[in-house]
Amino acid sequence: MTEETLVRKAESRDLEDIIAIIKDAKALLKAQKSSQWQEGYPNRASIKEDLDNKQGWVLLKEGQVAAYMAATDFDPNYEVPIWAGSGRYWALHRFAIKKDFRGQGLSQLLLKKVIAFGQESGIKSFRLDTGKQNQAVQHLADKLGFVYRGIITVTSDSVDPERRAYELLFDKQEKYKEKN
Repeated sequence: MTEETLVRKAESRDLEDIIAIIKDAKALLKAQKSSQWQEGYPNRASIKEDLDNKQGWVLLKEGQVAAYMAATDFDPNYEVPIWAGSGRYWALHRFAIKKDFRGQGLSQLLLKKVIAFGQESGIKSFRLDTGKQNQAVQHLADKLGFVYRGIITVTSDSVDPERRAYELLFDKQEKYKEKN
C-alpha cells in the first residue's frame, strides 16, 4: 500500500461519500443488465447500520474515499449448508469502488487489507456472494483464493435472487497469501 492509500474503519463523516460510491456501483450493475442492487438495497439505512456497528471499511486514495465495503459477523442468507468453515466468519458485503478509481487494483487492495484485519481479530472464514453478471467480483474472488461454494438465495432481489457464494478459509497458523 502506498503512502497515498489508506484502509480504515468507516466513520459517520464518510457517509455521503459512501452513498455516492454505492450509487455509482448501482449504475454500473444496471449497465451490466444485473438486477443486483436495483431494488433499493443497499441504501442509506444499511450503510448507516454498518457505520453504527463499526462494520464498514473505506479505502482512501489521495485523501478521497475511493472504495467501501462492510464486514459483518452474520448474514441470514448464509444460513445454508454449503460452507466448509464453521464458527465465526465475516460476511464481506456492499463492496464498491468510486467510478473515478476503477481499474487501479483498489478492490483487491481493500479486500486483502480487510481480510488481514479480520485475521488479526481471529476470523478464519470469510464469505462473500455476488450476482451471476458480476464478473469483476467473481474474478477477484478467484484471484484472491476464495472457493466457489454454490448458490445462495438473497431476499433483496425479487428479479434474480440467486447469488454465487464464495469462501476463503484459513487454519490457525496460516496468514493470507494471494493465489498465484
